[in-house]
Amino acid sequence: SNNNNNQRNYLLGLNTYDRHKKFINDFIRYYEKPKTDFHILQEQHRFVRNEEDDVDLQTNWEKRLAKKYYDKLFKEYCLADLTLYEKGQIGLRWRTKKELLIGKGQFICGNKVCIERDSLKSYEVNFSYFEEGIVKNELVKLRLCPNCAIKLKYKSDIRNKRKIEKQKQ
Repeated sequence: SNNNNNQRNYLLGLNTYDRHKKFINDFIRYYEKPKTDFHILQEQHRFVRNEEDDVDLQTNWEKRLAKKYYDKLFKEYCLADLTLYEKGQIGLRWRTKKELLIGKGQFICGNKVCIERDSLKSYEVNFSYFEEGIVKNELVKLRLCPNCAIKLKYKSDIRNKRKIEKQKQ
């Protein structure tokens, strides 16, 4: 009860603006979730980093965290998520150290769910993605088995077939 009176007297002693700031700060402290490393990586990660991304590394710890994560990725080959290939939506990402060590994406098919090791072929894929409000393009390498390669080329094969059919008419 004595603590409640002290709190009440403290609040009554503040002017309207200071009381507002205290309530807003208390609200943020108690109801807003703090950013985790995962949230920071979501905001700061770049598929391909350039000099502009690293301008204020000394003063911005969030950018330093994203760069540290980026530097740990192995960027020779990509891995693909081909689950939505029929819609022409293919997800690509760099390999992790664990994937590199087992050969995923180089000696094992680069489709994230495929474990085929035979008849792999390399493809250079123009990866178009949206980052920082800008459409960006990057040429990446991908190794796939014949079945997954069909999925990779599925949308362009359909486009080519339609074009040929139109030319025949």
